[in-house]
Amino acid sequence: MPRTGYLIKEGVVKTYNLTSEGEEKPISFDIEGELIPVAWMFSKVSYAQYFYEAFTDCDLYCVPRDEYMAFLKQNPDWLFEVFDYFVTRYLNYQMRINALEQSKASSKVLHTIHFFALRFGKDVKANTVKINLPLTQQDLANFMGLTRETTSVELKKLQEQGIISYRNQEYTVGADKLNELLDEDYDQGRFDANLKNGGSVVGPPLQL
Repeated sequence: MPRTGYLIKEGVVKTYNLTSEGEEKPISFDIEGELIPVAWMFSKVSYAQYFYEAFTDCDLYCVPRDEYMAFLKQNPDWLFEVFDYFVTRYLNYQMRINALEQSKASSKVLHTIHFFALRFGKDVKANTVKINLPLTQQDLANFMGLTRETTSVELKKLQEQGIISYRNQEYTVGADKLNELLDEDYDQGRFDANLKNGGSVVGPPLQL
């Protein structure tokens, strides 16, 4: 049962669950400006449903739940910002579900790379996006529910096709090559997200 909520000032926090066999099942990676645990903060549950772990070096604000709720009720403009933020997160998780529901491992990896590029990507040059998460192949495998061996094989295929390149847990995505294999338009997805979040793929719900 949390004593307080937290808002990420800097860094990445991993949200995950554990199976009865102790196998890790990542739920999400939360970044600057995001609240944890969200369900508890909005009084939907009386305890934290998942485990939280610093995925990179992090600084966090302690956010008392009652004070946060009172602030939102007294500031409708900020309440709308939070609403807009959660709409974006909803769309993010629809993409995540779509990736997980792919029946083939190759499609599951491709759509997951698409998801990571949209949510955590930074344009480094034309048609080239860097995913700002230090992901190991095991991290990716856990996130998709695949074995590390299968994930490695599928990543190698994408690398040979020029869709991604990776080294030392850094992944770079060729947006134009990605478009050729996706039903969705990658650039349009980023553009829509940028419009909704003032220039960033995921906007913070509250700036302190």
